[in-house]
Amino acid sequence: MNVTVRSINDTTSRSMGSSFNVSNGFPVTGVALSTGVPLTVQISADNSRGDGNTCSFAVSDPEGNGRFLGEAALTWEEGDSSVGWVEFSGFPLRADDVSPVQECNYAVSLTHNTDSSGTVVGVRVFTL
Repeated sequence: MNVTVRSINDTTSRSMGSSFNVSNGFPVTGVALSTGVPLTVQISADNSRGDGNTCSFAVSDPEGNGRFLGEAALTWEEGDSSVGWVEFSGFPLRADDVSPVQECNYAVSLTHNTDSSGTVVGVRVFTL
């Protein structure tokens, strides 16, 4: 079962979120914990260096039941130093078919599209 994935313009969270850098060849994983029900995860990626990059995002079931998977990607052309946003929502119920999902695993990876040199994007993960 998939979650809803959409592009957004900014977060609606009141928190500062969790921030980290992602380099090409070095994916980052973590757990997003809900601050409310239902779970919504919003992720920003800041391509401040303006490199031609693709940043890929995935959210998955932390219980290992495979009940949901959501995937998205943001792509920048060389010279584009913008910030992109994706939102994951509409998570299904947990395996007991009663309890709402309150957390998910996430993975963020980066590919440098123009060559194999090093690049980095700044990422922030927010939960609602």
